[in-house]
Amino acid sequence: MTHDEARELIGAVPGEASAELQAHLKTCPECQAYRDQMLAFDARLRQALELDWHKIAGTAPPAGPIPKPPAEATGSAPDTAGADPTAPVRATVTALTRKARVPLTKQARPRLFAFAASVAAALVIGGVLWLSRPPESLAAEIVTHVEGEPHSWEKTEPVQTEKLDAVLRKSGVNLGSGMQPVVYASSCWFRGHYVPHVVVTTKDGPVTVMILLHERVNAAQQFNEAGYSGLLVPATTGSVAVLSRTPMNLEKQAASVVHALQTAGPTPN
Repeated sequence: MTHDEARELIGAVPGEASAELQAHLKTCPECQAYRDQMLAFDARLRQALELDWHKIAGTAPPAGPIPKPPAEATGSAPDTAGADPTAPVRATVTALTRKARVPLTKQARPRLFAFAASVAAALVIGGVLWLSRPPESLAAEIVTHVEGEPHSWEKTEPVQTEKLDAVLRKSGVNLGSGMQPVVYASSCWFRGHYVPHVVVTTKDGPVTVMILLHERVNAAQQFNEAGYSGLLVPATTGSVAVLSRTPMNLEKQAASVVHALQTAGPTPN
């Protein structure tokens, strides 16, 4: 089962998992994390749908008794019997009474529920689409990172052994023999880890190499992004990415890096 197939099943029914999907989740932390996100979103949605219909319909009883208007404001005519005719006549005050709320009819409740259901459905669809968006491809991220260091392509002098060893050590990488001369070396923060970013010289031109111990690919993948030609290949641990700005056979360069990883001794401390 591929990642896309697993995520399609998870997005359809987050709470259910076939035997095949469960087997995939046991070996794929990325898809398991995606399923956890979907389950959490589903729980939040269910909680949001527990609506207080009294508040929506306006039928909730008042918080306290409505005070009665004063006796003078009842609207009844004043008793003038026996009153002094010379005394000033008090004005009659008529109280403004609030119209009683009309309870929501039974016919209106289904319409209200339908509206709430349509809003909830929109939230579900929007949330699923957001969670189902494929992450930015590894190839695109590699190209973006390399574009951020344009000066790396300009180097021609071999990197000193001490500097190269320091870059590799910081990323937990050790290389054996077989790679082309390294003219640029940097330990770069990429997807949550420090990775070696080096440039090697070949007869066809410079080639960028990124050793990605924490990124796994199942098979070799060629890509073309923003004018770069690239190749991702699986390694004993993680993967290796090689890029060039000119057309060339990158398989040989990738193979030499993989061979250098496989023949390396223990990582120096």
